[in-house]
Amino acid sequence: MSEAFSSLLAALAPVLGLPEITVREDDPSCLLVIDDFEVSLRYLPGSDAVMMFTVVAPLPESGRSGLFAELLDANTFFRGTQGFTLAAREDTGVTLQGVMSMRMLDGASVVSWLQNFVDVAQHWQAVCLNTEAPKPDEAPAVLPQDMLRV
Repeated sequence: MSEAFSSLLAALAPVLGLPEITVREDDPSCLLVIDDFEVSLRYLPGSDAVMMFTVVAPLPESGRSGLFAELLDANTFFRGTQGFTLAAREDTGVTLQGVMSMRMLDGASVVSWLQNFVDVAQHWQAVCLNTEAPKPDEAPAVLPQDMLRV
């Protein structure tokens, strides 16, 4: 497992009020419970990146086509997702995921990335459950997803 990934988790632990976040050597991932969400963080060694994933809400019994249209619109140029991706499947419901290169993450940026992720998940949970979505006072920070290569 990457020492850099372990370092990121060590930086997250005190922010989340945890003594430490440990992962097994054979499974470089962890599951964090933040607000109403189980957030999975997984190190992807082949791409030297971190993937973040959560289930936002179950699929509603009715009004699915309208919800699917909203999700698709939000994913277009990441307009409504702050760089993350929404998906919907019958077995998992509506999910949110993001991938970030380890080159872009450090102790401070991983905290911002995680907070932004949870904020987006809360917004889309409210949309999916047809409740009032929280209105942030300011737009959440958008972290670049990768560097331009020429």
